Amino acid sequence: MANNFSIGGIKIFSTAGTVFASLVGGPLLIFIITRFTLGGNKDAIPYADTYIKNSDTIVVKIPINHREIDIDDDVFTTSGWFMGVAQTRSATYNMYSFYSPEHKKYLGVVTFIGSYNTIQRGSGEKIWYDDIEVQRLTFLYRIKSFSAYVNRQQWQDPTYGTKDNPVPIFFKRALSGHETLDMDDFITIKPSVNKKFVELYLAHELSSKEFNRLYGEDMKRLGLKD
Repeated sequence: MANNFSIGGIKIFSTAGTVFASLVGGPLLIFIITRFTLGGNKDAIPYADTYIKNSDTIVVKIPINHREIDIDDDVFTTSGWFMGVAQTRSATYNMYSFYSPEHKKYLGVVTFIGSYNTIQRGSGEKIWYDDIEVQRLTFLYRIKSFSAYVNRQQWQDPTYGTKDNPVPIFFKRALSGHETLDMDDFITIKPSVNKKFVELYLAHELSSKEFNRLYGEDMKRLGLKD
């Protein structure tokens, strides 16, 4: 079901996977989207840059048998302020996990549906934005391998890498199997989008207790926590 509203003469409607704007609403639309990144464990958000800095890139192969890929999701609400009015919106966390024989661990590709990674479609007065992550799993099914970011702390922690607790990884770039696909928009994820995903993951999907266990001391060292 679409939600229709108008701001500053710009008519906008949104669905779970698409945001539409008429007239020249791009800059304002982006502003609206980026305002809704708060909520959850807000104290963890400033650590996103360090989390990314302390990450390595690994090569991951997709299981030939796609039935080996488990899907986990969680719908949560983010909140923010726009023009003095409190606003809320729903977002969906997805983790696509599977066992990696090469790394001898269960890995989980983290992504978020909620118009955080969009591509502009249309032209003129009819412009809309498709949420690329709605089809991320479809893209993974069709490729053979990709590179991904993984945080060293979680990679080395013995409690991660099991079927019940896969190591979270963040898609970076398709490496093989994508060459004949007409899905160029899916090949890479921009650093800015990756940072947004990390912020959302730390704030909404990693419990405060687990965050403090893994990164509490580093937060203190960096002066991000009393």
